Amino acid sequence: MKLEDTILDILGKAQKGQGITDRDLCKTASIGVPELNSIRSGRREPAALDRLSRALGLRADQIADMANETWQAPTVALPSGVMMFSTPFADLTVNHYLIWDPATLKAVAVDAGTDADALFAALDRHKLTLTMIVLTHSHGDHVLELDRIREKTKAQSFAPEAEPIAGCKPVKNNQHFKVGDLTLTAHTVPGHSLGGTVYEFRGLESPVAAVGDVIFAGSVGGIRARWKPALESIRAGVLTLPPETILLPGHGPLTTVAHEKARNPFFP
Repeated sequence: MKLEDTILDILGKAQKGQGITDRDLCKTASIGVPELNSIRSGRREPAALDRLSRALGLRADQIADMANETWQAPTVALPSGVMMFSTPFADLTVNHYLIWDPATLKAVAVDAGTDADALFAALDRHKLTLTMIVLTHSHGDHVLELDRIREKTKAQSFAPEAEPIAGCKPVKNNQHFKVGDLTLTAHTVPGHSLGGTVYEFRGLESPVAAVGDVIFAGSVGGIRARWKPALESIRAGVLTLPPETILLPGHGPLTTVAHEKARNPFFP
C-alpha cells in the first residue's frame, strides 16, 4: 500500500497548519517564488527542498528520503485477532479494523469505513460476536457505514466526547474498556479533529493502537488546531506508547511507534 501523503501533501500540511504565506515561506527558506513553484510542479531540487523543510520545521533528511523514494513504511505483520479493511471514498481509500479476543471471540470494530461487507464476512467466518464499535473521530469517511453495522450486529457504539454522534455513547480521555481478555484505553489526541481518539489495545500477541487520522506512516492528518500543541499532543498520545506498538491508521499503510519516532518528518 502506498503512503497516504506525497512530499507536496506534507509540505502543504505544514505550511497551512502554521498559517505561513508563500511570501514568508520563500523569505524564511531563502528561495525564490519560481523555485517554490517548480517544486510544486513536481521537480525535486535537493537544496530548495532542504531549505523548505527546515523553514517549515520538518525533518529535512526524511523529506530527502521521500524525494529519493527511499522512505518506506515498515513491514508489519498483524497479530492474530486483527483485520484491516480498506474501502473507497471518492479518490481515496479509508481503513477500518476488526479486533477480537481469540479466546472469547468477542470483537470490536474500529471506525465504520464506507463498505462493511468485508467486515460482516469476517464476523461470520471467524464466528465472532461484535460487542462494540469505537470511532476515532466523526468525519464522514470513517462513519459512513455506522448505522448499517449497528443495525446488523446490535453492537454498542462509542464516539469521542468532543464529537458527539447520534446513538453513540461518549468516550472520555483515558477511559478503559474490556472486551473478553482484551483491554482498551482511549487517548484523546486533538488536532486533526477536536476529539480525535486513539484506542490502545492490550492482550494480543503484540500491542496495537488504532490512531484514525491522528498520524499516518510518514505524515499526520491535516491539523485544524494550533500547530505546536497539536504536534505535542501526538507526541504525548502516540509516540510515548511502547515502541513495538503497531499503529493502525485511518489511511495508508500500517506502521509502528518506533518507525514514526525515527522517521516521521513532522517530529524532528
